[in-house]
Amino acid sequence: MLNAPVSKNPLSLLGRRRRDKAAVVLVGCIGLVLLLGVNDRAQAQISQSIAAIVNDDVISSYDVQQRTRLVMSSSGVDSTPQVVDRIQAQVLRSLIDEKLQTQEAAEYEVEVTEEEVASAIERLGRQNNISSSDIESSLKKAGITFDTLRGQILAEIAWGKLVTGLLSSRVSVTSDEVNYVLQQLTSNSDKPQYLVSEVFLTIDSQEQEQEVLQGGLQLIKQMRQGVPFQAVAQQFSSSPSSAQGGDIGWVQDGELSAELNETLRRMQPGQISSPIRTRGGYIILALRDRRFLGGPDPMASTVDLSQIVVPLPKSADAKTIEKLQDEAESIYKALEGCSNLDKATKSVESAVVSELGRLKISQISARFQPVAAGLRVGEASEPIRTETGFHILIVCDREDAGEAPALPSRVQIEDRLFDQQLSTLARRYLRDLRRDSTIELR
Repeated sequence: MLNAPVSKNPLSLLGRRRRDKAAVVLVGCIGLVLLLGVNDRAQAQISQSIAAIVNDDVISSYDVQQRTRLVMSSSGVDSTPQVVDRIQAQVLRSLIDEKLQTQEAAEYEVEVTEEEVASAIERLGRQNNISSSDIESSLKKAGITFDTLRGQILAEIAWGKLVTGLLSSRVSVTSDEVNYVLQQLTSNSDKPQYLVSEVFLTIDSQEQEQEVLQGGLQLIKQMRQGVPFQAVAQQFSSSPSSAQGGDIGWVQDGELSAELNETLRRMQPGQISSPIRTRGGYIILALRDRRFLGGPDPMASTVDLSQIVVPLPKSADAKTIEKLQDEAESIYKALEGCSNLDKATKSVESAVVSELGRLKISQISARFQPVAAGLRVGEASEPIRTETGFHILIVCDREDAGEAPALPSRVQIEDRLFDQQLSTLARRYLRDLRRDSTIELR
């Protein structure tokens, strides 16, 4: 019997491995007949066309339709024909992966109890401030059987148990690895950390490249219009982090690959990235927050900011530019904090004075953030030239951020490294299942 290590999961997860793969009956072997009305569903599948065959198991168009409705309902994505077409393609890929996962879990006789599925549904309800019965009613109104949700949750639990029980023993986090992470955190304490969520869209072949990219762009458009990132990650992401709504926690600057790290450096909290091509697919990042371990985060400081702009016409020649720069310099020299803005600009007719109010440094345009972060109360910046003119920033008041967060403990670092290694092994495991299986699309 294979068991998960007691330190990570004390449950005895796995039974004797079955040798006769052809004899596997998925739901029965998993040990739970949860899907109500199985016979009725089977009849419905027979009457529908086949969408895919995975190792002799059928995914019907009924399955795809139901899951698509579930995705649309739970994520809040607009149900336009274009969106539905792209979502169906992603749904089919997800259903194929789930079929592979449940087949493998069945072969190892992974047990999933009714209580575990019911508990997962209750947690889903709590996250959305509704009861389990309200979930069932909402699904029914949307034309979705409760079995569709149960089936998805059952597959997630079974795969999680299989991965934990089968692969945990192959994960080894050493003291040297923990020491290295602590050393990096300490030496890079002047660099930011990012609180990140992700959506990972798998590409299995070159033919899928454009389709997956367009699907990702459509999801980004929907999320930027208000669809919750967490809901999209739960339904569309093929990363293990999807179970946590895409949450991968705090990452140190430089910890991720160069292209992902550079994207995070350019982002502001609350922003969602464009699709980033990586090995195996596209990643969409959401930056939820930023912090510094070594001291207060300057981006979290709040300033009461005023601005003076001497506009620069697009057609301005060199002589005009020099004249306007001299005027901006004269304003800068005449300033006495925020007390004489109108007086200092009186001699420059084109100058515009604006009170921008209280803003976090992170809310200011990236071009001006370093300048505002370094100004003391009552101090003005030298004129900053942009395409639109010469800008002078004046800090009228400021409130610096509080103390820096503490470094994570050794146990926290070890747990994170363990989860990272286990997630990597899980992705490879699923990749190998895809490679070694017979998958026929209809």
